[in-house]
Amino acid sequence: MNICVTHYAYHPVTGGVETHLVDLCSELANQGHEVHALVGSLPGQPDEQYQNGVWIHRRPELDIEQVRKRKQAAGIDADIPWSPLQQEIRAFYRDFIDRFRIDLVHAHNFHHFLPEYALALTELHDAGVPTVLTIHEMWGEFICEHLLENTRWDAIIAVGEHVRRDVVRMVPGIRNLHTVLHGTNLQAFHPGVVDGGLRAELGLVGRPVILHPARMLPWKGVHVSVAAMRRVIAEFPEAALIITDTDQIIDWIRELGAYKQEILDTIQRDGLGRNVIPRSFDYFDLPRAYALADIVIYPTTGEEPFGLVPLEAMACARPVIVSRSGGLVESVVDGVTGYIIPKEDPEALADRILHLLRDDELRRRMGQAGRQHVERHFSRQRMADQTVALYQAALAAGRERTAHQPVAGMRSGR
Repeated sequence: MNICVTHYAYHPVTGGVETHLVDLCSELANQGHEVHALVGSLPGQPDEQYQNGVWIHRRPELDIEQVRKRKQAAGIDADIPWSPLQQEIRAFYRDFIDRFRIDLVHAHNFHHFLPEYALALTELHDAGVPTVLTIHEMWGEFICEHLLENTRWDAIIAVGEHVRRDVVRMVPGIRNLHTVLHGTNLQAFHPGVVDGGLRAELGLVGRPVILHPARMLPWKGVHVSVAAMRRVIAEFPEAALIITDTDQIIDWIRELGAYKQEILDTIQRDGLGRNVIPRSFDYFDLPRAYALADIVIYPTTGEEPFGLVPLEAMACARPVIVSRSGGLVESVVDGVTGYIIPKEDPEALADRILHLLRDDELRRRMGQAGRQHVERHFSRQRMADQTVALYQAALAAGRERTAHQPVAGMRSGR
């Protein structure tokens, strides 16, 4: 099958959607499919790239910041459909489909940001092109509800039950909605990964290490982790908190900059420079970050749609502490693979960190339980298998539409 997976961004842009795309696309390629990731252009990255079995095509047509500016210059609000742009995007996708003999288009998060992409793909869907939409999160925006009510897809995938419930709550009559839980790369994230000298490089030899893999965004709870460390280092003065960091995201740039500065100011003001260490990690380097850690924490203060961090941590046999936030409770088994704590509660986070730091055997036991849990329920092979089953149904539906509504020049699924 020739599959076009499309979104506004791809690695090295950082985020849950972009990580998911790397995993899904790579696993589909492993299973013998030809996979084309059609995504937004990115400064410093090639327009065409072949990586881990995936053809990556970066195009300015999917650079949402540039498209927003173009609409603004034309006096069009970002969330209002603009017919000339919609027709350009429709022609853009049609050309790509024909050029690479695409059988199916799988869009990600085209239910928000800008409406023209989902509406253009709906036109192609009606002409016979099989289309699938994955919803990674729901926001309280009118555009989300409007697009889900006014676009058509052969299947809509929610990445977890929390997201599925949000979708149904906003659009009660939605059809073709399926849940496919995220999976993670069990070969890349595993207990045998070594840090490759990273511990020595960061001055962490012999020190307890807590890892918070998160972009510095307000709802990721980095301020909770920093606050908890004040208590942790009172008992374990050598303990270190590693915060992963990035500037490569497709949105929330202002929020990231202001919040990041607030965190850095707090670290300096409280004299935590030796104990709280921000350090950037590329996605493909993240296994080394988990190899450093004795404990992984993810105290999200917002509603996490699903959260890949717990899966990666458990795959590496690390106990994980998360907040009771959205989909995080769908993966972590409280008291077995880690702990679930209240939101915005640095005292509870510190309590659980200290409890684990005091007990080597408990950390080992929870880590092993986590690895087994992910192997059973959250492999990326299982995720891809379930997705491909939906693709097959979409191909059949596309052939049916083409049979009843032939359109000159359009290809349907083979």
